[in-house]
Amino acid sequence: MLPEFQGDSVSQRCLVQDALRLADVEEKHRRVRALLKSTDSEALLLQDPSSLAWISGGADLSRSNAEGCQTSVFVTDDARLFATNAVDATQLFERDAFGLGFQLKHREWFQPHSALVSDLCRGRRVLSDSGFEGTRPATRQIAQIRLPLTELETDRLRRLAQVLVHAVEVTCGHVRRGVTEAAIAGELSHRLYRRTVTPLRIQVAADGRNERYRHWTFGEDPVEHFASVACVARRWGLHVAVHRTVCCGTIPQSLREAHQKAVLMHATGMFFSANGQPLNAIWPRVQRIYEKFGMPSEWQLSDQADVLGYRFPEHQLTPSSEYLLTAPVPIYWHPTVAAAMPGDTILVTEKGMEPLTLSSAWPELIVQVRGNAVRCPGILVIPDKDVEQQADRGEIAEFSHLDFPDEGGGSSRLDSVWEMPLEVGRTIRF
Repeated sequence: MLPEFQGDSVSQRCLVQDALRLADVEEKHRRVRALLKSTDSEALLLQDPSSLAWISGGADLSRSNAEGCQTSVFVTDDARLFATNAVDATQLFERDAFGLGFQLKHREWFQPHSALVSDLCRGRRVLSDSGFEGTRPATRQIAQIRLPLTELETDRLRRLAQVLVHAVEVTCGHVRRGVTEAAIAGELSHRLYRRTVTPLRIQVAADGRNERYRHWTFGEDPVEHFASVACVARRWGLHVAVHRTVCCGTIPQSLREAHQKAVLMHATGMFFSANGQPLNAIWPRVQRIYEKFGMPSEWQLSDQADVLGYRFPEHQLTPSSEYLLTAPVPIYWHPTVAAAMPGDTILVTEKGMEPLTLSSAWPELIVQVRGNAVRCPGILVIPDKDVEQQADRGEIAEFSHLDFPDEGGGSSRLDSVWEMPLEVGRTIRF
């Protein structure tokens, strides 16, 4: 129990040990022990923010806007400790990693962090994710032990996906002619930050700008006819991504045809993403669909899929990629045809493919893959007054759906048991 703080809205603050996080960290330590044994090493030094989030069960140790590493984790066969400075130590042990079995070694903020780390590594055979002086770089091996996900991580991924999808789809539901790409991006980021979710990358492309610039972010141009909205979001160090398309008025025929082709590749990629499958065995199935519909070189214009985790990406799909999907593992499929790019994150499990970013509020297209129905996102239509009658007649009903429970439907913030509670009765909503 911490002492009372004068003027604080919460008179007493309780630190609660998270048993699930502790078990998660113990599993990570077990994987590290196996790595140390297989490489004949005595310790592992972690300094990359993605590695720090992984080993600590989701703590954010990135110190946004700070240059250089200020906190490291040093793991041996029987111990794990944080090496940091006296300023960050309090937050680290009261909020970010309370009760997780880490020891602490720190110095004053004005003393170099590198000297502290050098003392820990001296005289030991040390692996690292940073290549710190005297250590043996092991970036590839460390990336391998970050996956597959643990039970806690898969649960978090599902929760994060729900928040991201809601934020993107509600933002799309507010798109109108004349609104700028930057305004859409700002609204989306606001919805995510209010739920303590970090938008790592936002892309808003108006009227097919992404056909020429496939990795376009956003600019000051207004939307006249349609917009593509994509977002990669991070929470607890984990990443989820989604891509949606919204149209003001009737859907241009060229966009409709491109989208209906794109979902064929999209559904194929998701369906064949199975436990134990290497990416280079899945890709030819997707590539054949491109070829079958007369687009043999379309896939070369943009990347197609990414394995997610504590990095975006952990691994990118290429035609020659030998990466083996080992459940549970998330993968983000986002094939493109011209300006159309459906994008969804799925979770590859031992039982099959689990969609993470599909919702009942968004219009759908169903694609049959080997007799199995695969749900894919359609195009949301925001009817203009002059096309409302068309919607009433059912001419665009297959894409029209505006039933979004704005403001979060009564749900509160994305809960984290290691965070201090808000004032009683207060919630943060979209």
